[in-house]
Amino acid sequence: MAYKLIAKPLGGIEEASWKVSWKIIPRESTSKRQSFQSADVVFEKSSVPLDYVPQSSSDVRLFLESVEGGQREELQPTDLSHPKAFDFLLETLEATVSFPRAIKLVSPCDKGNIIHADILPKRMQDIDYIEKTTAFAHPLQLFTGEEWTASTAFATLFQSSVGAIRLNGTSTTTSQTTNAALDVLEDELKNRLPTMVVAGLTRRTVVLLEGQDTLPHRGGYAAQFYGAAELMGIDVVVLAAEGHWLQSGSEYGHWRKAFIPIEFGYDAEFPSRIVAAVRKYGERVDGIMTLFDCYQVVVSKAALELGLPTEPTSAYEVIGNKYETSVFEGRKSFKVTSYDEAMRIARTEDLSWPIIMKPCRGWASELVSKIDNIEQLATVRDSFGSSTKHGSEFVMEPFCNGPEVDINFVVYDGQVVFWEIGDENPKSAEDVSDNDFHEVDCCSPSALPATEQAILHDTIVASLTNLGFRHGLYHCEARVGDSTVEWRRLPSGAQELVPRSQPSARSPSSFLIEVNPRPPGINSSDIIETTWGVDYFSVLLAIRVRDAERVHALAQPYRDGAQYFANMIFVSAHFDGAKKGVWETGDMTEELIRRRPDLGRCISKHITYLRKGDRVPHPSTGVNTFVGYLNVFSRTSRAHVLEITAEVRRELRMEWS
Repeated sequence: MAYKLIAKPLGGIEEASWKVSWKIIPRESTSKRQSFQSADVVFEKSSVPLDYVPQSSSDVRLFLESVEGGQREELQPTDLSHPKAFDFLLETLEATVSFPRAIKLVSPCDKGNIIHADILPKRMQDIDYIEKTTAFAHPLQLFTGEEWTASTAFATLFQSSVGAIRLNGTSTTTSQTTNAALDVLEDELKNRLPTMVVAGLTRRTVVLLEGQDTLPHRGGYAAQFYGAAELMGIDVVVLAAEGHWLQSGSEYGHWRKAFIPIEFGYDAEFPSRIVAAVRKYGERVDGIMTLFDCYQVVVSKAALELGLPTEPTSAYEVIGNKYETSVFEGRKSFKVTSYDEAMRIARTEDLSWPIIMKPCRGWASELVSKIDNIEQLATVRDSFGSSTKHGSEFVMEPFCNGPEVDINFVVYDGQVVFWEIGDENPKSAEDVSDNDFHEVDCCSPSALPATEQAILHDTIVASLTNLGFRHGLYHCEARVGDSTVEWRRLPSGAQELVPRSQPSARSPSSFLIEVNPRPPGINSSDIIETTWGVDYFSVLLAIRVRDAERVHALAQPYRDGAQYFANMIFVSAHFDGAKKGVWETGDMTEELIRRRPDLGRCISKHITYLRKGDRVPHPSTGVNTFVGYLNVFSRTSRAHVLEITAEVRRELRMEWS
């Protein structure tokens, strides 16, 4: 098909025209039916005035006519279904003023409701030859699955598309290079796209016990969670403390369907208050959840009373207490509430030094200490007096000196649907430079030997099963005891897993540190989404409302595996104790990208939690003092991404006063 697109600006300005042609890509004929169909559309400038000014949908009329001339057919924004489709088309015409452009439209092959309105851009992240990907779907939109043919109209292609992908254009772009790029993109769609529609999806409602008071621009999970719910057609009823930022009709008010203030606490009546709040809401609810470990038990109790899906309360009680988790895993551990009690145990019990001491109900690696001998116990004396937010109970347990990992599992109906492992760099506490256990880097995919990855998988899945978990997303932290590899610093300054210099006489084993029934924290889910294609927040929401088909579709990773080697760089506060701890840098990553665009091309997602003038406590207080994070990637090798990581750390500028 070949036509002319004419843009006629309002106000008598000279019109512009482009040649547009398209072809339908035949579906792949295989035993397993392809889930999508696509159309390649190519734009070339025909007659565009030198003073052509880009137009918006409100001040331009767009027409389609055959290349031979004849009657013009006007294209209204509504003709293309989604408002973003018309704007995308205008942007593409504007881009074609400089160089020819090509786009690929994508539509489901089957009839059903879209599983996630942004599924196309989410799955097509970080492809260097793509200029832009835009979603055209509305949440839960019904697609007919009607097959495209050579006679399918231009507007119909847009109407029935979930979105469009525009390729980069350069002065060297030719029809041959364009066609080659479109062929590569078609193969990439086959690799990346899951089943995009599921029959019979309807609007659902979840209740969220909201324990986060951090505004979205300061980090946290809010943007990912509420954004996913909105794009999946899931309404959120928020239970939170009076005065929470979601209570007012602020800029974030559209994120929740209703807000019900509730009194928080750890008292026995908290579950009853949750039940009363849900019943007060008065409308149908399909699930209830929280993203805070310390509230999982009370939410589970409330869910049981409300008749909503939940996992065993007893399982949450074990994983919500680090002492109970340690005992469940069969380790010789002790629970203490004072320094004197800890010292008594150290003197009377046969402890295997070094040990770890941490709050039983702690989080974010706060107040975690590695203690090498009884004399070092004095260094944690003050922790007992400053632990009110984490409770008064601490666990003393053995320290495992093997490589640490983040290992995450998507479990549905007792089956592991998806899992992956990232390698956590040694904490500074492990090289005795200080006692800081905050995250440093996490590299994916893991470089652990396959046999050790299998040991972790099998033993942790067995633990989840024995606890009684059958549905959920579990972020686990573990180490490999007696691993065949160890961390070593390379000449580049990066650290990497290499064969041990002194092999152990014992076989490798799994050492489960903790289980968190939620996505990884500190925006760590971002790196899983870009590396594997799986958005944990969307998956968790689908699990919570028991949309089985949607769970399996959203948890489908790229068929060819990880798209690149990736490393998440955690940046913590480090400054002279004599300073006030006032952040003077602003956005540290944007500054780096401006100064080092070569490094910027290797950065996927990032956020700086602090704004200029913010003040943070000194790290010596034991408080989590993350400044921000950056996800860097390489398609070359794991060694290359680690080199990039080392260079980024050297180049980051952080100023404190």
